[in-house]
Amino acid sequence: MSGDVSPHPGLDAHGRHGVETGSAPAIPRPVLPEPSLARVVGTTLRLWWRRRVLRLADGAPVGVLRWMALVVAVLVVAAAGTALGVAESRSAQPVRHLAAPRPNPVLVRTIANERSAAAWVAAQVATGTTVGCDPDMCVRLQSAGIPATQDAVLQGGSAIPAGAVLVATPTLRADLGAQLASRAAETLASFGTGREQVAVLMTVATTTAAFLSSAKRAYAASASAGRAVARNGNLHLSAASRRMLTSGQVDVRLVVLLQRLLAGQPVYVISFGDTGPGATWPAQLRSVTIGNIVRGSGNHKVSDLSAVLKLLHSQRAPYQAGVQEVPTPSGMTLVIQVQAPSPL
Repeated sequence: MSGDVSPHPGLDAHGRHGVETGSAPAIPRPVLPEPSLARVVGTTLRLWWRRRVLRLADGAPVGVLRWMALVVAVLVVAAAGTALGVAESRSAQPVRHLAAPRPNPVLVRTIANERSAAAWVAAQVATGTTVGCDPDMCVRLQSAGIPATQDAVLQGGSAIPAGAVLVATPTLRADLGAQLASRAAETLASFGTGREQVAVLMTVATTTAAFLSSAKRAYAASASAGRAVARNGNLHLSAASRRMLTSGQVDVRLVVLLQRLLAGQPVYVISFGDTGPGATWPAQLRSVTIGNIVRGSGNHKVSDLSAVLKLLHSQRAPYQAGVQEVPTPSGMTLVIQVQAPSPL
């Protein structure tokens, strides 16, 4: 029996798998680790920079100037990145809205009073009357419809025109001081109180004492004419309206208009009014409201609208009047108004 104990009889031990008979044993090759992704990217960028930017062949040395260019480029990129980060951080911060400054309440009220005074002057003061005002107030008057040629611009040291309507704002009071107090004898209207008040004043041509003396004579003349009209049987009015008419409180121009209306038809006086808000003596009542007016009736107990309007529209200065028609269930009411100032 053979002494071979191989599990595969007939095969020599030197002829087994992986071993060649008569050759040296094979040396296994070491397995290198895979390069990291950062290293691969860095190598790629380095080669791109050398080939595309520095224009160098592979393996060629980098000169000093090209190294400087590389450093500058890196610094520029880093600075741009920092600036972008700062901008993004600022944009991410909430926007702070500054609170609007609170308006001065005194100034707000003063401006409102000036606008009210401008509207009153435009509606009530006769066309052609000289209106004295500070520069800002003159602008408001022009915006309300007063022609610039009618304004007299007043500032510190200006002389107050005689017989003019004066719009006394806080600015004008500060500029004119004592001169304003001595030349303004009558308040036609006022708006507001205290330091923000705006008053519409009538100036005098001579002295305050002379003006007041003239006003007393005008009151007496109006009272005399009023008593004569009150005796007309065609006039119908309340006891309160009769006292106003006979005491001289009614502008004499209205008294004359009532007298002319009474010559042809009955007149029903509802009320007298419109001295202006805050007016002081000797300001007179410049409007009358009459009612019981119908269209085209010959009834002696009512007034004929067409006849009343025809007479009022035919008047010439100083008896021209504004007329407002107010419809009522029983006919028409008319508001007749003469303009300020009254002829005192």
